[in-house]
Amino acid sequence: MKNTINIIISLVAAACLAVSCNFLDVVPEGKATVSDLFKTHVQADEFVASLYSSHYLPSRNNSQAGMDLAGGGDIMSSFYGSVRYFTWKSLVYDNTETPSNTYQAIWSQDAASYPTGVRKYYVWECIRNAYIVLQHADNVSDATQAQKDAWKGEAYFLIGYCHQTMLEYYGPCPIIKELTSTSYSDKQPRQPYITVTQFISDMYDEAAKLLPSKRDASYLGRATKVLALTLKARAWLTAASPLINGNSEWYGNLKNPDGTNLIPTTYDKELWKKAMDAAQEAITEGEHSGYGLYQMSNASSDFQRGFEDYRAAFIGADGSSSSFNSKEILMGIVQSEYCMKNIAARRNRYVEGRGYPYNRDGFRGYFVPTFAAVANYLSVNGLPMDVDPLTKNLNLYSVAPGDSTALIHRNREPRFYASIGFDRGEYDADNETFILHMRHGEPNQNDMNVKNEYQSCTGYYCRKWIGKADTYNYDKKQFGHNEFEWPYVRFTEAYLDYAEAEAEYLGSLSAIGLKYLNIVRHRAGLPNFEDSWALVGGTPTGETLVNAIRQERMSEFCLEGRWYFDVRRWKIADDVLAKTPKAWNLAGETQEDFYKVVDVYEGDHIRTFSSPKNIWLSVPQDQININGNLVQNPGY
Repeated sequence: MKNTINIIISLVAAACLAVSCNFLDVVPEGKATVSDLFKTHVQADEFVASLYSSHYLPSRNNSQAGMDLAGGGDIMSSFYGSVRYFTWKSLVYDNTETPSNTYQAIWSQDAASYPTGVRKYYVWECIRNAYIVLQHADNVSDATQAQKDAWKGEAYFLIGYCHQTMLEYYGPCPIIKELTSTSYSDKQPRQPYITVTQFISDMYDEAAKLLPSKRDASYLGRATKVLALTLKARAWLTAASPLINGNSEWYGNLKNPDGTNLIPTTYDKELWKKAMDAAQEAITEGEHSGYGLYQMSNASSDFQRGFEDYRAAFIGADGSSSSFNSKEILMGIVQSEYCMKNIAARRNRYVEGRGYPYNRDGFRGYFVPTFAAVANYLSVNGLPMDVDPLTKNLNLYSVAPGDSTALIHRNREPRFYASIGFDRGEYDADNETFILHMRHGEPNQNDMNVKNEYQSCTGYYCRKWIGKADTYNYDKKQFGHNEFEWPYVRFTEAYLDYAEAEAEYLGSLSAIGLKYLNIVRHRAGLPNFEDSWALVGGTPTGETLVNAIRQERMSEFCLEGRWYFDVRRWKIADDVLAKTPKAWNLAGETQEDFYKVVDVYEGDHIRTFSSPKNIWLSVPQDQININGNLVQNPGY
């Protein structure tokens, strides 16, 4: 198809933005053409690299403008101060997300207006540009065949990934099968969910044929064969899950104008087998290529080893140096100072006569773990807290005689201590490990002044992402921060995908399923799954097994943005997001007063999250107005 000059200009501009180049570094003087982007292997590679940029692909760890991080119920931000309406809240409170008032400009960037601060992502444009790569890669005269194949593999990968992104946020979407001169909206209807999934799967298969399994240091962050196969497994696992597989309850009437059902209304057990096979393919290729779970600890006890290994997988050994975990992280983004300061625990300085007054400078700590996240972690024995004989009969929200913190903070698995900052628990920052003191009047407090917005609203802080190298100098007003990859996709996911799919398909776990589940548990410092459950009568089957694997997954991926998608695909989002979240009594100055469970302060906002409405974003009204073949998601 012919390409308009506007598309060419946008391509060149995007490439320049991504690699911080001058226009003349990309194309020669004179009239720009797409072919000019493929004159040399340097220019072609820069253009392909540009397609990964945040101009096109949503930033999934963006604490304010993103949906994933705080939209799943494991993290939330406070309502103090100016109550800025961060994106995730638009789906949870006051019915703010509507077809004509969306906080996510992913499907369309053409609405007459957006709420203040909305970030625009040009996903459809990325797809078009990927097809341009397929069209021109073989014409780069000074490129090797390996370079050309890798670029084409990346193009297929990005076509699949962009469609998968649309599927995750919006549900069934149009399929772009060729290079178009305009946007996707040439009157194309949405395609059935399984049809889109098959297309995504096919694109990842094509990518896997051409991509290398590993990248050298200069190409870290670019697509690999193992990444494509792992995302393929994710796509089929979602298609097999209760949200999609035979969900006539919610989507029986979601049909195109011609009557085509967009969600399968009949349950298909074999979709779980597809997910199993896809996960096995990813695992086989990944293990053969040297991928696995990051481990470095020499600790003598399983508990300490699990704590150190899990923590180091994200922030490096002791959190004190740059760490890029290329053994496990298949796709991610380098952690930023801005993200760090919004998550790290507040450390108020003592002022004579005033105690520990609020200060807007330094660590802000207002994106914090929820009570749901804290409760989900397993016991030290690797069992749910309400199943383990050690903990099931305890009032976990009380404090044991002579202790300084609630029982819910005791006898937990290593991942809990590596991830959650709690009152009277250890925390790392400013080149030291210290104890959090979070009661009213103490250094890490919420001062209960609703004009001061940067504070913990639950009585917890994230520890998972913060280490000793994250520092703030109050005198110089200067941050220092550890650099590491915030993961979008970890190889760990393939193991848990297989275990979940097998449990759903067979109702039990085979030796292979147990092996893969125990690989994850071993790195976390937990006993083998069957050994843990032997304490309570033996390895579970059926629904109990499925729920146990779900809980394992939620612990492993807590605070990473995966809850957003998992609680939705399991049809349990209402249980997590529709209920008023809980907090410790932040006004409490004593142990007795602080350890009382109260409702989180949410200002005058009302939780309106409901299914199926808030499962997906609405199709933008401006697109429905120009394309009568598009139908709206239920509830909008």
